[in-house]
Amino acid sequence: MSKSKNGARVFRLIFRLMGLIFLVAGAILTFLAYDFMNNALPATGRVTSVEVITGDDSVSYKPTIRYVDWEGRKQIGQTFISSSSYNFDVGESVDILYDIREPESLRVDTWFATWGLGLIFLGASVIPFIIASVFGRVIGKKAKDKRTPKRKRARAVTQAEAEDDMIEIPARTKGLISRESRSDHERETNYTPTVRRRR
Repeated sequence: MSKSKNGARVFRLIFRLMGLIFLVAGAILTFLAYDFMNNALPATGRVTSVEVITGDDSVSYKPTIRYVDWEGRKQIGQTFISSSSYNFDVGESVDILYDIREPESLRVDTWFATWGLGLIFLGASVIPFIIASVFGRVIGKKAKDKRTPKRKRARAVTQAEAEDDMIEIPARTKGLISRESRSDHERETNYTPTVRRRR
């Protein structure tokens, strides 16, 4: 098995593994969102503080929100995810969804905050599978093309040798035939017939 064929196989395996990881992560996040929505109630809360999370090239915010649940109890909690759009002012009112089983678990009441993260991972899982399929075939085709000329050259040499053999055999046969016919001709021209006289 050639190195290029092994490389194509490893390439496909890596990207399929990445796609599988994204698929599993997306499925888990979507299931958690579904479970949350089955036990969530809406409320209006007030921002008490905002945690600033800085990355390499980005800044996101995770607010802490105080609200009153359906039983009239005061609750407080942080949003499930941080986001660059959560740059709320302290004291600002925000519509939220909270889990009645865990009142400190809450999300901002938007479609993206609830379902977005899981669906992003599910959508992203398709890309590595496509890359593995398309580029894996391209790499495999290039590897096949590299091997094909060698086979063609080998066939050409074999065919040329066969043609030489085919030419040599008739030539030898022709030479033998011409030599034999020449000696027969010489014998025939030097032949002196014997004449018998009648008595």
